[in-house]
Amino acid sequence: MEKRKFNVMDVLGEQLAGVADTMMEIPVNDIRDNPRNFYPTPDPQALRALMDSIRANGLLEPPTVVPAGAGTYRLISGHSRMAAIKALRETETPDQWATVLCRVLPPMSEGQEQAAVIEANRQRVKSNALLADEAERLTEAYIKRREAGEPLPGRIRDYVAEALQVKATKVANLSAIKNGLKVPGIVECWKHNEIPEAAALLIARMDLDEQYRLLDWMIDKHRSYTINEVRKFDICYRNAHKCDKTGKPCENIERIYDHDLHHGEWSGAGCCMMCLKKDTCPAACQYVEKKPVEEPEKPPLNPAVKDPRLDYKVMVPTFCQRVRALREQTGMSRKEFAQSIDEFPGTYSACENNSMCGSEKIAKLALCFGVSTDYLYGLTDELTPPALPEGQLMIAGWMPGSTNPAEPGEFAAYVNLGDGKLLKRFFDWDGQHWMMPGGIEAQAPVVWWMRLPPVPAAGKGADT
Repeated sequence: MEKRKFNVMDVLGEQLAGVADTMMEIPVNDIRDNPRNFYPTPDPQALRALMDSIRANGLLEPPTVVPAGAGTYRLISGHSRMAAIKALRETETPDQWATVLCRVLPPMSEGQEQAAVIEANRQRVKSNALLADEAERLTEAYIKRREAGEPLPGRIRDYVAEALQVKATKVANLSAIKNGLKVPGIVECWKHNEIPEAAALLIARMDLDEQYRLLDWMIDKHRSYTINEVRKFDICYRNAHKCDKTGKPCENIERIYDHDLHHGEWSGAGCCMMCLKKDTCPAACQYVEKKPVEEPEKPPLNPAVKDPRLDYKVMVPTFCQRVRALREQTGMSRKEFAQSIDEFPGTYSACENNSMCGSEKIAKLALCFGVSTDYLYGLTDELTPPALPEGQLMIAGWMPGSTNPAEPGEFAAYVNLGDGKLLKRFFDWDGQHWMMPGGIEAQAPVVWWMRLPPVPAAGKGADT
């Protein structure tokens, strides 16, 4: 279908040619309101403002009329202006506005006249209710034009949508709303633009009883006609079973909705009496006889949890101070020490500045410093735990070269070759000196050492 822009020329076609601009002075008493004008009249304040404008500036835009027979004319546009002029004649000199310059259009059919009235109000700010009225009247006008033989192929709805400059879907929705809203209180809210289109369309699909109950719901609960509120009522209304205690629809359905409806699906039993969790459910109604819920007895609190050393404000400063002191004993800078334990300098630096690193890094620090994690945490002042009983697993750790082994034995050691180069060697400690194989005293300084475990005897796990 080839679409055309709708205007007065489209309404009248060739009839308007040559006479569109006919201007005529017409007596005010001969100008009648048009019964096809359904637009609201101006309120008293707006009417007074229009009267002031006409009094000061004259009639800037002449009304448009069509002949109505017997020397009278019907308004197509200018209903508010003519109301203001008639009010001026009642309060001021009647002769001042005895006649009005009007634009006169040729006679029209009923359908053409209705369409012309709507076209004349195109620039008006309209509510959806007013658009629905326009759509209804335009639909009737186009149907009459088609019945009169005018070629109008395609759907009437598309012509109406084009005339109103909206989508055809909106025309269909507005028609459904206008025909579906039945309760006067709701209709008035719709006319005053207090109901969004989506909410009004949902209401229009409700039956009469549900619409009346919705009106009561909104009044009693002081709610607004938002789409969420209307949808909530609709779901509650359809799921509100009669209560066995009262014989009335469930009074608790809204709380059940808030508690049990998730993503459009019910997750509860629908009735508190049928719910297995009614004794503990916060949304259960007043008619549920709740049984006392026995809470399991808690075990006694371990007194260790109140140890002041576990306080974060105590443990963190202690940890940082001890890490720093142990690092200074090695004679290394923060950067050098961080590199020696394969950590980023920034990561290690945080351990000396009011921050505790992760548990795996704390274990690494304890091994590298040759101390216990308890010492780093401040749970003990002993550098290392007491000796373990014979046969118990012992974890070895690197010790700084500034600390000599307490007992002679075999050790893995790192020696400093200069220029930051470290070399691993196996040494013996005789209680006084580091000795290389062959009884030769080591000349390179030992910077780190770790005691080697004894070689297992044959038959006790050693390879034979």
